[in-house]
Amino acid sequence: MTKKCKCEHCGMKFNSLKEKTAHKEKYPDESCRLNSVQTIPPIVLRKSPIQKVTKITIPKEQAKIEWRKYNEILKKRNDKHLKILKDSMYWAKQGKQLINVYEAVQKAGLNKNNEPRFAIARADINEIRFEKQDTGSGSFLMEEGWDRKGWNTDVNLPQRTFKVAWERNLKPDGTPDWEIKDKYLRAKVPIIPGLLMPEGDLKNYYILWEVKTWEKLPEAKDPFLLKRISENMFVILGAWDITELERAIIGGLK
Repeated sequence: MTKKCKCEHCGMKFNSLKEKTAHKEKYPDESCRLNSVQTIPPIVLRKSPIQKVTKITIPKEQAKIEWRKYNEILKKRNDKHLKILKDSMYWAKQGKQLINVYEAVQKAGLNKNNEPRFAIARADINEIRFEKQDTGSGSFLMEEGWDRKGWNTDVNLPQRTFKVAWERNLKPDGTPDWEIKDKYLRAKVPIIPGLLMPEGDLKNYYILWEVKTWEKLPEAKDPFLLKRISENMFVILGAWDITELERAIIGGLK
């Protein structure tokens, strides 16, 4: 009886070891782990503020040449930035656009309440928390608790992302305290519609959207479905309008 097996990188299942070997020969550089979302439909662009996000587009033929070059270089080197470049070129040669989330959040800026206009969250969670931090920065926290296992999937903004000095709590005598006022913000995360649902675990994907009001349901403001390449670089896999049904469902999720 033939023993079934699967690829340890992309999770693809095989009926025999021979099939798995052929798969590994096709993807000797483990690029199959990035290849699990090719069936996602093309991006549907709508008119909304999030569509103004600067997108990085590289000609497909150029990207193919660059991807092969970095593959060869990485056989002899193990520099982190080279791997990020290779992964970026992998998506670019498929015609995908890339975004720098740090830049996107910075350009979107803050709303009238000094809250971030954009939020980014793992696609598998129901609620995102934003932690205000000194020097105009902050973090999008994917999980809660001191022992949370997903800390390495947080998106930590660099210093001076926002040109703001967060408001401080007041002491009994009316003078500012060292503690930041309303340090933690919360927002419900949009859900991915079936048409754009990627294969595999949703914790490997992210959603970027415009938060109309923190601690309220997300408005229909065209979220982006993303896959992470590095701390700040993401590939755009899709965009959609949030329907009234989806908003109703989101409101009941805990």
